[in-house]
Amino acid sequence: MDIRPASIEDFEELYSLGKDAPELRVSTVEEFMDTDEFKWSIRNPEGIFLLAEEQGRIVGFIYANAKDAERPFKHKYACLVYLIIAPAYRRQGLGQQLYLDCTKRLVQLGITHLYGWANVEGKGEMVSFLKKQGFQEGHQYKWMDKKIV
Repeated sequence: MDIRPASIEDFEELYSLGKDAPELRVSTVEEFMDTDEFKWSIRNPEGIFLLAEEQGRIVGFIYANAKDAERPFKHKYACLVYLIIAPAYRRQGLGQQLYLDCTKRLVQLGITHLYGWANVEGKGEMVSFLKKQGFQEGHQYKWMDKKIV
């Protein structure tokens, strides 16, 4: 298994993997995030976007936005935006590998804290994963949305 930074050339395969992951959906009116926003995330110089490949096929990815890195304060935060592993590759330590590589790179950027959102509907696999990484439950929110155009 190879882990490497994502590039815009990986967009189609990454986006397809994301669209097929219902646990990433935060909107009830959109199947996945806007393509332009996803492309921006891959190119974001203030983010860490890594992918896992096996035999040239993308089987997982992680993205953390480290926008806080340049703030002149003691604590600098990053948001774990995505962590997705293709179903056939789950429960094999791949999510852990991506997470550890990502956090190592975040620390190198000066990040001191990491937070994330987890969809609690369904099996709650992301909640369980984050707890195993030492995350503590914080406030709970109800996401609501409506398409108006």
